Amino acid sequence: MDFSLCRECGGRCCQGSPGIWVDPERFFGLFFPGQRLTLAQLRGELPALGLVLWEKTGVPIPAPRSVVSGCSFHGATGCSLPLAQRPCQCLALIPVKQTLEQAQGCLCRLPEAYNMDVAKRRWQQYWQTV
Repeated sequence: MDFSLCRECGGRCCQGSPGIWVDPERFFGLFFPGQRLTLAQLRGELPALGLVLWEKTGVPIPAPRSVVSGCSFHGATGCSLPLAQRPCQCLALIPVKQTLEQAQGCLCRLPEAYNMDVAKRRWQQYWQTV
C-alpha cells in the first residue's frame, strides 16, 4: 500500500465501498481473540463495532458499515480504523496513480488472493466448521 498516494487520492476506493476481511482467522484474532463465533453470535456483536455482514455473495462476510459516502470508517483524515485492524482488502489494495487523473472512480488493483471469490470460499469454510 502506498499511503502517500492514498492520501493524495482521498480514498476513492473507500468512497466506493468498504473492503472486507478475507481471512476469518485474522478477523476473529483482531476482534474476538480466542473465540469461534457462530453466525448468530457474530450478527449480535457486529453493530457495536460499526460492522455488518456483507452477504451479496450468498456467504456472510464481515465488512465496515456502508454509508452514502462509502465506508463508515473513512473520514476527512482517512481511515479511522487502526492500520492493524483494517479489512484485508483495504490493506492489500494496490494504488494506481492514473486514478488521480480521472474525475471519479478508482483504478486501484486488488491481488487475486484478496478477491471476492477467495473471501467467499474462506468464509464458507469457516461457517461450515462452527
